[in-house]
Amino acid sequence: MDRPTTQDAFLRTLLRLILAAALLTAPLFLFGEGFEAKYVGRVALSNGACALLCLGLLALVRRGKGALAGSLLVWGLALLVGSLAWGNGEPAHVNVINFVLVTLLASVVGSRREVLLLGALSALEMGVIAWQRPLMPPGKDLAEARFESLVQILPTFLVVVAILWLRAGMAESRVGGGSDAAGADPRP
Repeated sequence: MDRPTTQDAFLRTLLRLILAAALLTAPLFLFGEGFEAKYVGRVALSNGACALLCLGLLALVRRGKGALAGSLLVWGLALLVGSLAWGNGEPAHVNVINFVLVTLLASVVGSRREVLLLGALSALEMGVIAWQRPLMPPGKDLAEARFESLVQILPTFLVVVAILWLRAGMAESRVGGGSDAAGADPRP
């Protein structure tokens, strides 16, 4: 095992924070959903999966595999957020903050390429969800509702992705002017 780096120490702290959030928010989510049986399983599964992911990744960081653990955190949470957003039946705007959180994590522990790829995949998923489940106030036709749902979420999310991608590029140039294509690790 290599000597722990500052990035590994930061990643361990981040993983502990996410682990604590998964454990502490489960009762809040259940309370918010009125302890309905149909939500108990979803909360236990999603928060439990997040907690187990963090525990496994903490072990990986202890073995000196911080970069791998960071990528697995980003893509594991992206899979979790995406599957929850797809399966919860709610309009896309309800889930935007979760996609933003995972994209933010990608900008902190992932590469510039991961930020862009995750941002594009998240935008695509949110767009499909918004198209399938538009907000339908009384008197609004389907096409208008779909368009409104899309323009309420995608522009802001794409601006966030662009800012994070640019920030990752700045961090990359500070590390030594390398690029993803050249194989340089842009993590600060």
